[in-house]
Amino acid sequence: MLYPKPTKKKKRKAHKASIMHGRDGTCYLCMMLNQDYSYKKTLQEHHVFNGPNRSRSEAEGLKVFLCLEHHTAGPAAVHNNAENMLLLKREGQRVYERDHTREEFTAAFGRNYLD
Repeated sequence: MLYPKPTKKKKRKAHKASIMHGRDGTCYLCMMLNQDYSYKKTLQEHHVFNGPNRSRSEAEGLKVFLCLEHHTAGPAAVHNNAENMLLLKREGQRVYERDHTREEFTAAFGRNYLD
């Protein structure tokens, strides 16, 4: 009789909480652009720096919570609107530079978004 091999469970990484925005039911861009602080039923986590910097963004807590209209659906969504994406990256850099230098940011993320 054959027995199944014991499998190891993957160790999940502990995700750092956002240093930009608390998970309080508000959309970060609704607050910034429209001064709308109302509770949103559905929010999605968005990593401010994507692509090869996504894991660094996760490790540093550079993420925000967005409503569907500002995340993936509609013309103002960061995945459809380069202007709003750049706005988030600039805000992310400002928050990062509270505790780090601009040189550290540039070394970590590859470019400066504030100049």
